Amino acid sequence: MIDIFFHDKTGVVSGFPGQIDGFEHADGNGEIHYYRLFDGVGVMLMQLEMGSYTEIRTQVGVLEVNFCINGRFETSFSMRSHVLLKPGDMAISCYDGLHGTKSESHFPLGYYEGLCLEIDPAAAGHWIRLNAPAFSIDFTALKQNLLGSKWYMVGPAGLRCEHVFRELYESASYAERGFLQLKVLELMLLLGRIPQERAADPYCSAEQTALAHHLRDHLLTNREGYVSLAQLAAEHAISVSHLQKLFKQTYGMPVYHYIKEYRLEQAAVELVRSRKPITEIAQHAGYDNASKFSESFKKRYGKTPSRYRADKTNAVKRSIETKTE
Repeated sequence: MIDIFFHDKTGVVSGFPGQIDGFEHADGNGEIHYYRLFDGVGVMLMQLEMGSYTEIRTQVGVLEVNFCINGRFETSFSMRSHVLLKPGDMAISCYDGLHGTKSESHFPLGYYEGLCLEIDPAAAGHWIRLNAPAFSIDFTALKQNLLGSKWYMVGPAGLRCEHVFRELYESASYAERGFLQLKVLELMLLLGRIPQERAADPYCSAEQTALAHHLRDHLLTNREGYVSLAQLAAEHAISVSHLQKLFKQTYGMPVYHYIKEYRLEQAAVELVRSRKPITEIAQHAGYDNASKFSESFKKRYGKTPSRYRADKTNAVKRSIETKTE
């Protein structure tokens, strides 16, 4: 079950945002905190502990910007449209009434923290012209820059955008309305100017995509014994090079790079959600040597595992104290 909480920073009754009433079949628990910042713009903070849910889209023309804070987020719009978000990634879509009406979202770590920014271009543009004319935001150009001829895109947010996304996520519950409005305006300006790759999406058939998912699941669950790509390729009567190409087309990175990143992200979640010793978490992530794990973790997250755990614990305490004041 997903509990939804409305917090209107404008002092006006917010009503229901574009997609907030479109979540179905959730197989766990979670909270969504929705903040309406000004006309046409709302922010959702998502904290979910579940494996999956179904999302139904109904609002045509609304820009939806998702940013992954922690965990991992996978969505399939169809067998040819597979989106994968890891921490620091964003996905941007504009529902056109045809593509992506229904999507299946999965959280393979069983945990997800993220931010979703919803923008109604017409209403937001009108508010900005009246209240913040110094921020000249051309939503048509912004959409063209981000999406081109597509209706969705996914990729790294980049350092500047990621910084603003995280500021919004961490401060939405207590910051002044004016500060949050400035952050959203800053983010929209950045999104309208960041360079985007225009590479064509590689095509995979439904059968090939299902095979890539199966290979991924096999590699992730087989922790006891080593399974080579040659063995997996032989089992499915394909070449190793074809297996590697298929995997990269589906998940956007080489096989073992994906597995390493996935297990480090899983370790980051365990550091926050459990009190397991770091040596045990390191072993679960595939590291026999705790110092090697610490080195890899620091390279990925910029902090040692112990510092990461301490900082996250302190952040939760500060959030609780702020809410109870």
